[in-house]
Amino acid sequence: MGALDRREQRVLRAIEKSMEADDPELAEQLRSVGGDAVTRLYRYAGWTAGPLILLGIGMGDALTLLTGVLLATWAVLGRIARTVS
Repeated sequence: MGALDRREQRVLRAIEKSMEADDPELAEQLRSVGGDAVTRLYRYAGWTAGPLILLGIGMGDALTLLTGVLLATWAVLGRIARTVS
């Protein structure tokens, strides 16, 4: 599924505003559903990457090292993307 075009974004904003006006508490709960889980996922990936990198270096295992580096890269880029958008 691709990104929404401008018309779809306008419709989505209208639905959000309507929901906010009808039930602000529900709108806030729905808005925060995915955000916290995704943020935790990036944090856990970052914390897991460090030991994997050290373990890969210590053991001389390229696959463990590569996994740690990829996790760290994904965590950093994901956090940057969430702060920019």
